[in-house]
Amino acid sequence: MRAARAVRVVGVDGCRGGWLAVALEAEGGAWRFGATVYARFAELLEAHASAAAIAVDMPIGLWQSGRARMRPCDAEARKRLDKRASSVFIPPTRAMLNAASYAPLREQGLSVQAYHLIPRIRELDALITPDLQTRVWESHPELSFTAITGAPIAHPKRTAQGQSARVDALQHALSLEAAALDALWQACRTMGARLDDLLDACALVWSALRHAQGRLELCIGDPPKDQRGLLMAIRF
Repeated sequence: MRAARAVRVVGVDGCRGGWLAVALEAEGGAWRFGATVYARFAELLEAHASAAAIAVDMPIGLWQSGRARMRPCDAEARKRLDKRASSVFIPPTRAMLNAASYAPLREQGLSVQAYHLIPRIRELDALITPDLQTRVWESHPELSFTAITGAPIAHPKRTAQGQSARVDALQHALSLEAAALDALWQACRTMGARLDDLLDACALVWSALRHAQGRLELCIGDPPKDQRGLLMAIRF
């Protein structure tokens, strides 16, 4: 993939330290990468105010209330991912974002994994607007990797085989050589990020670049928007 004009895009994955952002500046055949962990998403938005696209691995557009349940885009994403469908979790409703404990949410069908993401989802939901969503949107790294390789990657992302397969995919899709990937890892490894977080963010920056080039795919359904007018869609 080659960018015909100068463009800046960002892939973002939530991590222990906050938000891991991999930025790509592409102009002609020259690609420059950078990685930073931001404690707050607002700081990330300010740092990348000129980015054409910011792809985030976090739900955007939520059911307002009721039991935890899949959005139409989640169901579509699971179909596309086949054996990796479990990597698409059921997000909380907006009413769940201020819960004080997990017990009542478990009774409403929310997984403990989704519960632990509530602080990140709440932070993002407070900032996002329909206008901002035109360039800051939900993505999913497993969908990105599937689009890169043509099929879901067989091994989980935290296994040696899974990480090797993902590194190979990124080297092919982004011409990301081992030395460049290592430089990104050195930049963020002491800031509360894991290697699989970095690989996911790199996959998302690939999808963000596809967005800038008008080649994006998406999972969507009916209804396409939540009660705040936010699009419930997973772009990749």
